[in-house]
Amino acid sequence: MDFDIIVVGAGPAGSAAALTAAKGGAKVLLLERGPEPGSKNVSGAMVRLDYFTPTFDVSSIPIERKVKSVDLMFLSDNNRVRININVDANLANVGRLKLDKWMAQQAEKAGALLITKTTVLGVERDYDRYKVITDRGDIRADRIVLAEGVNALVSMKANIRPDLNPDQAVQAVKEVYSLNKDEINKRFGFKADDEGTSWRILGTDPVPYAGFLYVYKDAVAIGVGVPMSILIRRKITPYTVLDEVKERLGFNELVKGSSLREYSAKVIPEYGFPSWRACSGKIYLAGDAIGLVDPLTFDGIGPAIASGTLAGKASLESYECNRYEAELLKDREVRKVVNSRPLVKELINEDNFKYYVRTVNELLHSWVYGDLSKVKLDVGRMLKHLLLGIGVLKS
Repeated sequence: MDFDIIVVGAGPAGSAAALTAAKGGAKVLLLERGPEPGSKNVSGAMVRLDYFTPTFDVSSIPIERKVKSVDLMFLSDNNRVRININVDANLANVGRLKLDKWMAQQAEKAGALLITKTTVLGVERDYDRYKVITDRGDIRADRIVLAEGVNALVSMKANIRPDLNPDQAVQAVKEVYSLNKDEINKRFGFKADDEGTSWRILGTDPVPYAGFLYVYKDAVAIGVGVPMSILIRRKITPYTVLDEVKERLGFNELVKGSSLREYSAKVIPEYGFPSWRACSGKIYLAGDAIGLVDPLTFDGIGPAIASGTLAGKASLESYECNRYEAELLKDREVRKVVNSRPLVKELINEDNFKYYVRTVNELLHSWVYGDLSKVKLDVGRMLKHLLLGIGVLKS
C-alpha cells in the first residue's frame, strides 16, 4: 500500500503533522507503536490551551481540571518557600492518554489512516520514494515525518541525528494515585469539580531536581526529573529522589487512602535542534525527536505541536531541508526552546542549581525576619545568567 506521506509516532507532534497534511489533501498514514495513541507516555501535564488552537479544534479537548493556581516550591536544607500564583484562564491539567487519542482522532477525521501496534524498524530510499520498514511489512511514501519521541531509533539509524549523552538529558519518573473526586476536592480545597492546581518544585536534596504535581479529576500525579549525569555520578535512582520529595512534602498523608495506579519513567532531552539536523531529503523530524522541550517552563507539548504542524506543511509542500529548518527557527515555540538552551545548560549544573534554590530560600526567609544583611549574592554569576536568559550572551 502506498501513501503520499507516512508519519511515525502518534503523539502531539505526529498527530499535528498528520492532521495538517491530511487537511491539505495528502494521502497520510499515521503509525503508532503502542496499542493506542498516548499509551507509551508518562501520563499527564499542565498545558496552555492556546497552543492547540492553530492546529486543532479545541471545542472538545479532554481536560481533567482547569488550573486555578500554580504553587512554586523551593526546598533546600531545612528551608522551604512556597509561592501561590493565581491563574485566570488558559491553563489546564490533562491526561496524555485521553489527550493523545483526541489529537489522533482529529487527524483521522481529516482523512489520515491511523494504524497502531506497528513498530517502524527503519526508513530507506527506494528510487525516488521512501520505503518504511515495519514489523508488519514494508510501506512506501513520497515523504516521511519522524515524530518518534526522544528515543528516536529510526532517526538515529538513518544517521539524521545522534543519540543523547548523559549530559544532555534528564531522567523523569512519575507516580499517579487514584482518589475519588470528592476527596480530591476536599483535600485540595476546590470549590468545583473542574477546579485544579499544579505544583512546580525545585529542590537540592538528596540531589538537585525539578518536581511537579498535577491534580486530575480522580487522581493525583507527582514526579521528579534529575539530570542523568548527576544520577550516574551520585549513584542514586530517580525513585529514591521521588520518595525523599514525597516525604518532605507530606505527600503520602495528602493522598492517604489512595491506590497507586501508575508509575512510569521518561527521558527528557535538554539538547537537539539546531545543533542536530531536523531534516534529510524529504524526511522531516519534529517534537522530542529533535529535542524540542522547554525545561524552563516544563513544556514539551507546545513545541511538539508547533514543530509537528510545520513538519506536516513541509511534507505536504515538499520543502527542501534548509527551508524547513528556517521555518522551525521562525516559530515562537521552537525559538523559545532554542534560545533557552545556553541558560539551561548553565542551570542544570549542580552548583548553579543549588545556588539559586538556596538563595531564593535564604533571601525570602531573611526578608521575613527583617534582616537581609546575611544574604550574599553572587552578582557575577547572576548577571551572566541574566544575559544568557535575554540572549545577549550565547554561551
